[in-house]
Amino acid sequence: MPHVVVIGGGIIGAACADALTRRGASVTLVERDELAAGASGRNQGLWVPPEDPVLHQIASRSLAHYLEIADEAPLPIRIDALPIGTVFVAVDEESIGAATDTLAAVSAGGFAVQELDDAALHEAEPELARDLAAAWFIDAGHRLDPAALTVALALLAASRAAVIRHHLSARALMTEGDRVTGVVTIEADEVVVAAGPWSARLLEPLGISLPVLGVRGWLVRVAPGKRLVRHLVRTAEPSGPVGAVRAGDIARMGFPPSDGYGSIVHPHDDGTALIGSSRAAWLTPEPEDPSVPQQLLISAIRIVPRLTDALMLSSWWGLRPMTPDERPVIGRLRDGLVVATGHGSEGVINGAGTAELVASVVFNEPPPFDASPFEPFRFA
Repeated sequence: MPHVVVIGGGIIGAACADALTRRGASVTLVERDELAAGASGRNQGLWVPPEDPVLHQIASRSLAHYLEIADEAPLPIRIDALPIGTVFVAVDEESIGAATDTLAAVSAGGFAVQELDDAALHEAEPELARDLAAAWFIDAGHRLDPAALTVALALLAASRAAVIRHHLSARALMTEGDRVTGVVTIEADEVVVAAGPWSARLLEPLGISLPVLGVRGWLVRVAPGKRLVRHLVRTAEPSGPVGAVRAGDIARMGFPPSDGYGSIVHPHDDGTALIGSSRAAWLTPEPEDPSVPQQLLISAIRIVPRLTDALMLSSWWGLRPMTPDERPVIGRLRDGLVVATGHGSEGVINGAGTAELVASVVFNEPPPFDASPFEPFRFA
């Protein structure tokens, strides 16, 4: 059986370690910080249907695996056994078009979508604003603890003899000719690079260029005092990739503001709520646009007015890897080297399905689903 080094202790790397050890591989997972230290432990903690039909299979396989391991996980991952449901709203007439496009993609994935009139909306969610342009109910949406899920997957791999090396940076890949033979100080038969937005930089010395851009996304946590919404409540999120920023633009106008806002109000069982989301190119160690939490609250209060009185608890951000077509890159780059990154804001949604595909590549087996949309060299 092969010895595989997995670089990255986020949801993708942990899921790969889990999948590979289930197949009998010897695995060493290397993480430069703590497990789930990046966006994998700092996101909404939701499984919702992807809007890209190409991702439906990889996402459905991921959800099935999370539900399957919920009872055997070494710590609680708090995943909803049944969907909590999503109330999808259009705030005004202009946003109905974007909403219906999203709903068509969700419906194509086999999820029931029902339009709600004013009376049905008020019955489903009494605290929502009464002047919304349109609303629908989607029979989908599972809440989970993303950090716990990531750690649980890594611990499940460790229970099958995987070695977890956190606070250890993989600074360079080792090669012999065109073959990758490990990372510095650790030899391997295969290396899986699952380092999120840092993956591209690790591959550059090998002459491999992947257009994976780091994208910053913010969340806000509030305490309304009681649970204001019963389901996930959301609007259409912006579509299209976040563009790279040119130095001359920054020299003339400064750092660009975040411009990709969508509202998600995510109720927690303890009465608090998470509010998101945003996206903007990652350009500095600290936030380029610190006004984002304010904008997120403005958008959320427009939908759920009583959030005005909620106590502000905290806000934070995470860095997500995004490709130009908003689909991940998963596959073999060269002999001994596999990549799995570029999942954007859908790492949790697609994590376990990604790991299935990675395992099939490592073991040189047919893919479990059509892998062509994720081919790493499709941008060449």
